[in-house]
Amino acid sequence: MALKKHHALAVFSGGLDSILAVLVIRKQDIFVEGVYFETPFFPAQRAKESAVQIDLPLKIIDITDEMLSIIKNPRFGYGKGLNPCMDCHFLMCQKACEIKEKEGYDFIITGEVLGQRPLSQTKQAMLKIQKECLCGDYLLRPLSAKHLPPTIPEKEGWVKREDLLDLKGRSRRLQIELAKGFGLREYPSPAGGCLLTDVTFAARLKDLLAYQKDITPRDLELLKVGRHFRLNPKTKAIVGRKQTENQILQKMTLSKDVELKVIGYPGPLVLVPYGGDPEGIKLAAILAVTYSDAPKDRPVEVSIQYRGRKAKIKTSSLPKEVLHTYLIKVFCKS
Repeated sequence: MALKKHHALAVFSGGLDSILAVLVIRKQDIFVEGVYFETPFFPAQRAKESAVQIDLPLKIIDITDEMLSIIKNPRFGYGKGLNPCMDCHFLMCQKACEIKEKEGYDFIITGEVLGQRPLSQTKQAMLKIQKECLCGDYLLRPLSAKHLPPTIPEKEGWVKREDLLDLKGRSRRLQIELAKGFGLREYPSPAGGCLLTDVTFAARLKDLLAYQKDITPRDLELLKVGRHFRLNPKTKAIVGRKQTENQILQKMTLSKDVELKVIGYPGPLVLVPYGGDPEGIKLAAILAVTYSDAPKDRPVEVSIQYRGRKAKIKTSSLPKEVLHTYLIKVFCKS
């Protein structure tokens, strides 16, 4: 496809706002390509589907390592969970600037709407990111541009400011009307975004960061599955809540993990990543019995598998309210 007169890079989430931002800029005869910055906290599937829907060329770039560093020490603080939204937006702006310079895009666009998010999309926050970003003068928010100072693409006449929008606030009414005008019949709901805003997931990640130095993508994927118990500093146990979760845990198990399962009765797979310690394994076996269909009035056998070897331990259940003292529950900023 031949390039248009000007070439924009869209930081693309796949939500309705980022779709509309692309369409508004395309309407000015500008060629747009998208980039999605992926982590386990916000996977790319929605962005891929939306890009196909509007025929947007899309590149996927993993920023997990950078995000983990930010989560450990956010410059601008957290939202309601473990979400460093301001730092995340700043990181994406910086990464987009690097791509702009390397690949020759004229400017960058996002689907941000003034006032839609309490932390990262206030006017003060948006202007701060624009000021500190490497190429902030080339960062255009088409949906709220008329509420913000003109950018270089507008000043240079590459983009007609009068054809940009003045959206503001959390209502989606005007976006829905715009979508109809562009012929969009289907688009993602605003729910189901960043997992870092989920207080349960955030609590699990906070625990992982506190007790484990080297974190792999698998460790982050495990945070999405089952009940998580911190049994001691060396031992965490994950208890499958249903058969599908047992199957997911089984697929993600490594040889250095410990697997526990009650013998002779239906019950969960209990996974202890990286093996834990003997005291923790005893507690994990109790978890396996307690959450199984085994009798609660007598000891039963639990199978323990580790590095290809199998063993058995006999143990009894405990009241769930006792075990819940080990449960990793919800994120607390204290």
